[in-house]
Amino acid sequence: MSKRKTRERQLAKLAARRQAERRRRQRQRILVGTIIGVVVLALGIGAVFAFTGGGKDKAAPTTAPTSGPSPTPAYSPGTGKENGTITPNPAPEEVACGAEAPPEAGKPKPQFDGPPPLTIDPATTYVAVMKTSCGTIKFELNPVSAPITSNSFVFLADHHYFDGQYFHRLDTSIDVVQGGDPKGDGTTGPGYAIPDELSGSETYPPGTLAMANAGANSGGSQFFIITGDKGHLLDDNNNYTVFGKIIEGLDVAQQIQKMPIQDPEKAAAGDLSGQQPKQAIYIDSVTIVEKKAEPSTGATSGATSGATSGPTSGASPTDGSVVPTTDGSGQGPND
Repeated sequence: MSKRKTRERQLAKLAARRQAERRRRQRQRILVGTIIGVVVLALGIGAVFAFTGGGKDKAAPTTAPTSGPSPTPAYSPGTGKENGTITPNPAPEEVACGAEAPPEAGKPKPQFDGPPPLTIDPATTYVAVMKTSCGTIKFELNPVSAPITSNSFVFLADHHYFDGQYFHRLDTSIDVVQGGDPKGDGTTGPGYAIPDELSGSETYPPGTLAMANAGANSGGSQFFIITGDKGHLLDDNNNYTVFGKIIEGLDVAQQIQKMPIQDPEKAAAGDLSGQQPKQAIYIDSVTIVEKKAEPSTGATSGATSGATSGPTSGASPTDGSVVPTTDGSGQGPND
């Protein structure tokens, strides 16, 4: 055999080996790419899970859009009996608007064995009169579209639960004034949770009274008031039960909104502790005024005049709730 033919065979074998090596490396690249793709997909799912609160929902209103209202579980009330207390954190010494601390300031607040029995009357008008350090705000509650939340708020008000508490969050990014936490730091509530009451069409215009939460069906006592148009930033994340509206005193709520906070830089960075007011802004008292529906006369039929309609405001637990944040709500309105 000539040297030339031997050389050609050697070159052919070398070319075959190189081609086989290229095919092997290509298969490795495909395999590695597939593995990376799976890992990236898993990480992406994990990120979405964490962002949307797949584990434990964050406590405050968030701005992430959701697919719609969560199903409302069956209502399981307790007996309305007290089974403990929570002692509030000390409030700032200086009281806003030149006011003084109310008699109930600093006193422990009750915890209850479960949501109260449902005794609200949809045909009755309920007005919550909230006296604060800066003036009085009146809310008309909505026992028609939010009977459980309105019922809980009336129950807590009748037990003087809100008296002496202070507003613990002023969030100007969404025009929110938040209160209803007996400890005063956005982490506690009345000892029970109530289900959401959502239609999926909730909006949050100025004057709205809504329930803070830490996730689905985690409302308690923390509520928030919308004082301006930035409240509509929550419309795409409308997971907060609307149970009342301001009928008098929006200017008072707006004055409270403008009060200085502890640390604007922390607040801008998402640290909710920075949104706490520098001065104590107390809820001196909350009382409920009821107006029974007048019976219809003659042969006319239809809704009675005392029935309320439309969204109304009231008070309620991030969870947790954030955005905007369980009764641990903090990051949005949430408890």
